[in-house]
Amino acid sequence: MNERNSPAIQTMNVLPNSKVLCWPWIPVLLFTLIGSSAAAQTRSATARPYAAMNPNAVYYFGTGGRSAHDLRGPHVTIGMMLPLRGPFAAEGKSLLQAAQLALDEENKTPLPDGQRLALAVRDESGPWGQASDEIVHLIFDDNAVAIVTSPDGAIAHQAEQVANKIGVPVVTLASDVTTTQINMPWIFRLGPSDRDEALAFARDIYAKHGRRNVLLIAEADHDGRAGSAEFERAAQELGAPAPLRVNLPLSPAGAASFAPALKPGATDAIVLWSDAEVAAELIPRIRETLPHTPIYLCRKAAEFVAPIEKGKFVLAQPMANDPQMWISASRLGTAPSGSQRQFEQEFLARAGIKPSEADAAIYDAVHVIASALRRAGSNRVRVRDVLASGRTVKGATGTISFDAAGNERGRMTVIPYAGGFDQRP
Repeated sequence: MNERNSPAIQTMNVLPNSKVLCWPWIPVLLFTLIGSSAAAQTRSATARPYAAMNPNAVYYFGTGGRSAHDLRGPHVTIGMMLPLRGPFAAEGKSLLQAAQLALDEENKTPLPDGQRLALAVRDESGPWGQASDEIVHLIFDDNAVAIVTSPDGAIAHQAEQVANKIGVPVVTLASDVTTTQINMPWIFRLGPSDRDEALAFARDIYAKHGRRNVLLIAEADHDGRAGSAEFERAAQELGAPAPLRVNLPLSPAGAASFAPALKPGATDAIVLWSDAEVAAELIPRIRETLPHTPIYLCRKAAEFVAPIEKGKFVLAQPMANDPQMWISASRLGTAPSGSQRQFEQEFLARAGIKPSEADAAIYDAVHVIASALRRAGSNRVRVRDVLASGRTVKGATGTISFDAAGNERGRMTVIPYAGGFDQRP
């Protein structure tokens, strides 16, 4: 088997001494705090936070960009933190297949110095804090030039803390806006933020359709708390009545706790901020009481999956008697691009199922990092600089570029799924 056709997922070990030789410096971060003002006391859409960070006042000073710190060897490794065990193992497997597809496409042409790309994958599952150890292994043992994290916001924050101290770029699929809010120069968020989704939902619910009585159901985890808070903020900015919020306990019985809040005739819309597993449990229960009420799903909930044989997962279809479309927010839009269609066809041929938006995002993440490597060479600092430069890359989710704070630029749209999440109108 030649190198080109050999398995691309590898673990590349580094001798302990090389850790010192490769990284004898610590990044120096410069943040400038500007624009302090009193918090607005009204629900005006022009309200500003009490302080803001200037996204243009973020700098990195260090010696890591020199050629002496380039990563040597026949392969350049992209590290990944994915759920490989537990209830989200199927999601992790799907994400890995999408990343591998992008890797195989990139390896058709070697990097300018002849190196090829490889993946090093570590498990984010397990007790709190284990992910931090795995991130350290990705950096020092697997010698990753950059790290990609799953949509889990808690994992993104752990990667952010570790990588920021060591000096390794992180591309996260998490929607948590706080990952990039304080302008750490090492993290880049690919995809819509909770803020993007919340505003898209609020405008559609309150401004476009004039709905007033909204039930907000939030899972009591990191992402559920962050996303639901953004929706409450968006409703306030539009001058709309505060939604009735129900927090779901993190327990098997949690799904039943929202039932008393389902009141026929008194609920105009439901916003569900949870993961896909919880969404799959809740939606049939909601439909028993409110068969026609529109349901707005955050991006994680919109990965709504149903188990089938051999542990595979497919995107779920709405209930047969459900005339109301489920609604989600996306950057993909209702008219798929040629790149998106090509990715969906190739992924379907490889995995046997249609890809989720998270699959498309991690596919793009690999291509974005590879594009930076082709421009900067196998150096963590120079790769970071390219990602932060605003340079655009065309991908399955659209044209991708990051602003100075690490947020992906792009316009959110609200998408109704009339025939299931694997069919756009």
